[in-house]
Amino acid sequence: MQLEFHQLDRRWEHLRTRQPHRQRRLMASLAESGQQTPIVVVVSPDRPDRYLVIDGHKRIAALQQLGRDTVEAVVWPMGEAEALAGPFVAFLRA
Repeated sequence: MQLEFHQLDRRWEHLRTRQPHRQRRLMASLAESGQQTPIVVVVSPDRPDRYLVIDGHKRIAALQQLGRDTVEAVVWPMGEAEALAGPFVAFLRA
């Protein structure tokens, strides 16, 4: 599904570490090959017309810097808490 940037709720973006050299490589890859991996979102609990970003904050930033208007996304059919805890719960079960 294609989403416009204004539809994205990026409230967890500030928790991501920043590594400028990796961001430059990501931008170069996106410029050359386009977006190969969709970001992961869930429907925002506050507004059903917005999507909470679970994974893909750096891809979004790179695509914006490249002047793109949309991002390819996959919508997980679950709530925010379940989506955010999912990787941690899977780690604990392993």
